Amino acid sequence: MIVPSAGHKLFCQVSGEGDALLLGLHGGPGGDGCAYMDPLHRLAGPDRRVVTFDQLGTARSQVPAEPYPWSVERAVADVEAVRAHFGAERVDLLGHSWGGMLALQYTLDHPDRVGRLVLSNSAPSAARITTEFFRQIIDLLPPREAAAALTADALGDHGDPAFTSAVTRWLAAYSTNFQDTEALSAEALDPGPAGLGLWGDRLWFATAALRGWDVEERLAEIGAPTLAIHGGRDMSSKETNRVLAEAIPGCEWLTMNRNGHGMFDEPNVEVYLTIVDSFLKGWNR
Repeated sequence: MIVPSAGHKLFCQVSGEGDALLLGLHGGPGGDGCAYMDPLHRLAGPDRRVVTFDQLGTARSQVPAEPYPWSVERAVADVEAVRAHFGAERVDLLGHSWGGMLALQYTLDHPDRVGRLVLSNSAPSAARITTEFFRQIIDLLPPREAAAALTADALGDHGDPAFTSAVTRWLAAYSTNFQDTEALSAEALDPGPAGLGLWGDRLWFATAALRGWDVEERLAEIGAPTLAIHGGRDMSSKETNRVLAEAIPGCEWLTMNRNGHGMFDEPNVEVYLTIVDSFLKGWNR
């Protein structure tokens, strides 16, 4: 456990040693924390430490007392506190899904603290996420079913069978290698305090602190070497990753065609880790 300046305890998992530090930021927001990113620790060694942490309000980290003013700025401050705790002047960042959004904001706010940046299955704005989610539902379901599901989410009627059926089918289509889509659906609909405070109480569009979050027009400011990587069957679509690749100077862009949104539980996770490791070691220097 570490205690940032805000006074809340954050659980960190650390492996390896040396001056180089890779900091992994998990998705959500909310959910079950960083445990699913355990494979990332295989990149640790005598010359590189790997740190992942449960973000505030998730898993083993402290849940702040309500009312708590959830914000992207406070989430960025927690990332900075973790970096400072481990004494690294600069870190390599890997952000998955929401973690990639957080990594983008951290890099823009602290450009001198980021060595290399990996944006895994992510997006540069809440609006683009919602647009993609709506398109995916419309493409996946017959028009009447799509309209019923989207309307139910807009109204917060998450008990509507049209909504629950759509969520299960959507997750099965865009998140490969999940054995129990019903369990995954339950997790998506119960993101915990961090999810409610940052994303909100709707599934497919933001109603809380992330509502209106958008850094697309600032992507050109990113000077860190960047890799955008996603799956071919991914909620983070080709169009969204094209925006990242074309707007961030010199950004590398790679699609793992047979993967979905969850890179870390795929059978080919070693290929993913090899790509990340190669990039961090400077393949484009």
